[in-house]
Amino acid sequence: MAKYRKPGTGPSRPVNPAEQEDIFVAKTLEAAGWAQRNRPILTAAVVIVGLGVASMVYYARHRTTLNIAAAGQLEELQMRLEQGDVVAVRADLELFLERFGSTDFSDEARLTLGQILATEGDHQGAADILEPLAGDVRSPLGAQAAVLLAAVAEDMGDVQVAEGLYERLADRARLGFQRWDALADAARLRRERGDYAGALEIYDRLLEEMEEGSLDRDRIVMWRSEVAARAGSGG
Repeated sequence: MAKYRKPGTGPSRPVNPAEQEDIFVAKTLEAAGWAQRNRPILTAAVVIVGLGVASMVYYARHRTTLNIAAAGQLEELQMRLEQGDVVAVRADLELFLERFGSTDFSDEARLTLGQILATEGDHQGAADILEPLAGDVRSPLGAQAAVLLAAVAEDMGDVQVAEGLYERLADRARLGFQRWDALADAARLRRERGDYAGALEIYDRLLEEMEEGSLDRDRIVMWRSEVAARAGSGG
């Protein structure tokens, strides 16, 4: 009786080494021919890749060098500021931001310059410097800039701007004390303009977030009582 096998299960054909070598040689010659025909394209591609790698290496080294220089110069400026050389440091900080505005130390320089301008009474100048940094209140320096910018806005009479900054800090700041301070300031602004119901709302939110027995909580309870008394007496 004839024996049947499933398709594909028959004995495989023996491999011929000479035939395999011929195939390899043919493929190699084909690749060499393609490379010869497309030599300009390959050369351009190699050049482009090489330039890209070189540019990345140069940029990384340039950034490192720039950051090192910025760190050293900012440290020197802060030492001079502590020694009372305020006027000269203010001018040098402006130059620093022009030269090192893209480095990791620009935010710290911006905050320092904003503090100097605010102290000198140049509120608009301080606001212009601080606004780009105050946009990110989740960063430590951004939160500090927002607090300072809110104080500057109060001095300029822009109470709504100040309250908006305090509310943004209260909602987005990472640290608890930053949120609580911002809420307390927002409540103060509402209290000062006679919005006792609004102030009470913020004080209640503060008390919900703060721990029992803390000195800060006791102070908030006292302020809330004062506001509640004014609200009950009609002002």
